[in-house]
Amino acid sequence: MIVLHPNTEQYNALNGYKYESSELLFVLDGSDRYIVGTQVLNDPNFVAIHNQLNELERIEYTPFPPEPDA
Repeated sequence: MIVLHPNTEQYNALNGYKYESSELLFVLDGSDRYIVGTQVLNDPNFVAIHNQLNELERIEYTPFPPEPDA
């Protein structure tokens, strides 16, 4: 699955962006990289930052490794 990955400057500029009841928050993937799903590119609540979102690097999502049985 392809996701969007910001560099530090992009993360600082975009993380926490709010419009009405929507908020853009990056999360960590299994490789400790901040990511957000590509669906934000089609979300009308983020149209004001669409160009900035479109500049984010597209990477393959890394899932978290399964937890060992307890």
